[in-house]
Amino acid sequence: MTGKVYLIGAGCGEADLITLRGLKKLIDSDVVFYDALVDEKIINNLSQTVEKIYVGKRYNQKSMPQEKINEILVRYAKEGKTVARLKGGDPFVFGRGSEEAQILEQENIEYEVIPGISSAIAVPELAGIPVTHRHLSRNFTVLTGSSVGVNNDEDVTPINYQALTKLGGTIVFLMGYHHIAEIMNNFIAAGMNENTPCAIISKGCTKEQTTIKGNIGNITIKTESTNLKAPIVIVIGECVNFDLKSNTNNIEESQTLENKNFKDLKIAVTGTNSFVEKLRAKIEQKNAKVIDWGFLDVVCSDELLPDFSEFNWIVFTSQNGIEQFFLKLKREHKDIRLLSHLKFAVIGSGTADKLLEYGFYADLIPNNFDSETLTKELLLKLKTNEKVLIFRAKEGSDLLINTLNDAKIKYQDFQLYELKENTEKKSIISASNIKSFDVDYLVFGSAKGVTTFFDNFNTDFDNKIKVVCIGQKCAQALNNYNVSEILIADKYNIDGIIECLEKNEK
Repeated sequence: MTGKVYLIGAGCGEADLITLRGLKKLIDSDVVFYDALVDEKIINNLSQTVEKIYVGKRYNQKSMPQEKINEILVRYAKEGKTVARLKGGDPFVFGRGSEEAQILEQENIEYEVIPGISSAIAVPELAGIPVTHRHLSRNFTVLTGSSVGVNNDEDVTPINYQALTKLGGTIVFLMGYHHIAEIMNNFIAAGMNENTPCAIISKGCTKEQTTIKGNIGNITIKTESTNLKAPIVIVIGECVNFDLKSNTNNIEESQTLENKNFKDLKIAVTGTNSFVEKLRAKIEQKNAKVIDWGFLDVVCSDELLPDFSEFNWIVFTSQNGIEQFFLKLKREHKDIRLLSHLKFAVIGSGTADKLLEYGFYADLIPNNFDSETLTKELLLKLKTNEKVLIFRAKEGSDLLINTLNDAKIKYQDFQLYELKENTEKKSIISASNIKSFDVDYLVFGSAKGVTTFFDNFNTDFDNKIKVVCIGQKCAQALNNYNVSEILIADKYNIDGIIECLEKNEK
């Protein structure tokens, strides 16, 4: 049976600009083919069971040919899979979605188009520029920058600058990053007044959005002295003179920035998707840019859970362990009431909060959030002949195990999960990609994260980057790679990392 293809617009910029319908179809898909400008948070929050394939195109970078994309869309659909083709903006606005729809029709494959918010409208809008305004601009024209330069891969229809000049209204160029000077010179040559307002908007609809305003006569010089980042949107016309952003919002924004000290910092985060997203949520509140360099998946053990009736205590050394335990409990069809007689010890407050999400209060939370303190305080709590069940990562610390052995405490060490490399995501986070980022901090949440990162990308690591880690074991792993500046969080959780960053930024 042939599957179905959804041509979905992700919207522009931030992840929450995707439509509800688009998000639902993504969640229900078997495979997602996604483009370069799709916010990584959309992809990272999909289930691990969804196959994710990057097919993005960027200027002057090697990319998958459109014919190959068409071919694999058809192949996966004919295998009976539900396929999502996720594009930045709207599928039919310079996204080649119409070409893919034609191929699907030719192959008699069912498909559905789900619109997205186009950057042609949304980016100017969030910069305070309406593309239409009564009595000023009754029309707008949208063009692509690929129509300006030479492109050997496709037939390009030349732009009629004289016609555009006479037409008036608002003119919007997408993907014009490398052609600003050429566009402006062509309009001036076509007779457009050099004082015609013009805006260049970089990284629109994101926290990094930057707007430079001028006119077509001086905008090129203005942008040459700045460090603009692609993608950009070029807006030309009288509507550029508007600045329709709420005064209230502007006041609140300036007050917020005064109270936050991470502004303009770029913080790369390694580890599991869960760790990256939790840290991102807190760091982005402080107006920092988070770069996802995490490519570790949490993989649960196939070993069956033991008989809980034999034990008096359960020890969890991580939030990952709690999540995997309760998922495994469900998969093995074990009743949660089997845990009613047990006491729970956890390594810290974050782990205790995660346990509480499943309806259990922790009986022991150590004063210091580390294995050594947990072990000492657990020994004080244990009664004679009580038995301990420990759930931890395969490559976790052996401190607790060794101490229980020395104290002749009865226990079972259950290695519940391990961290494995996600090869698909690792291929996207290439060494060349890492070098291209000007990063201020690099955050590690585990020793495993350290070894996997450096073993894959230890090519000319920039020692100007400050490295933040959780715990001494993580720091010891970093020492093996000659990292010059290591900051260790006092608390071994997300809040500890935030506090460590704050302390270093004062």
